[in-house]
Amino acid sequence: MKKATIIKTSVVTLALGAGLAVATFSFAANEKNEAATETIQGEVVDLMCYLDHGAMGPKHRGCATICIRSGGPVGLLSGDKLYLVVGDHKPINEELVSKAAETIRIKGKVVERNGMRMIENAEIVK
Repeated sequence: MKKATIIKTSVVTLALGAGLAVATFSFAANEKNEAATETIQGEVVDLMCYLDHGAMGPKHRGCATICIRSGGPVGLLSGDKLYLVVGDHKPINEELVSKAAETIRIKGKVVERNGMRMIENAEIVK
């Protein structure tokens, strides 16, 4: 076999292998990021105070109401899992401000990336 043919064959083989690897990793990434709609029950928390000093519960309701009404991020604490809660590509503060420190159920698309959890397109389940 000529040297040029060997080089061409090697380059084509490497290119096909690289393309297959990229396609495989891309497919795996998409599989992991697809999420189903779930309903999660937990306490509505103001994320600023909860993350800063663990504030939650009825004693924190007044402060949480002020923070959520002011536009601070809203979370749902379910057991040991904390979720950022957002509406349909917008904050959901207006709907959740009256629920501060209450245990409610929220339905939405649950996603996680780099340890951060989020419920998007969230709706309060009545």
